[in-house]
Amino acid sequence: MTLNKLHKILGKLIEEGCGRYQVAVHKTSFQDNRESDGCVILPVADVEAYLVNQADDDGGLAVNKDGSERLRGTVVLGGCAYERAIQRRGL
Repeated sequence: MTLNKLHKILGKLIEEGCGRYQVAVHKTSFQDNRESDGCVILPVADVEAYLVNQADDDGGLAVNKDGSERLRGTVVLGGCAYERAIQRRGL
């Protein structure tokens, strides 16, 4: 992904109201056959905004006072093996 494309995607997300979302990396989606040869800088292949479930102190799902699941807006950077398997944002 080029910087221009990343800028365009992020600009669109900001316009949609995602400017305060945290940014995270989907670590296991970054894979390359050259890693065994020492390749450690891998390209971003996808960017998506989601509402991600939060964990509480004991590792379970965090809940709000009303009993609903606590969610956080997150922009996820994914590598070439990225699969959209988590809940999409509710915009």
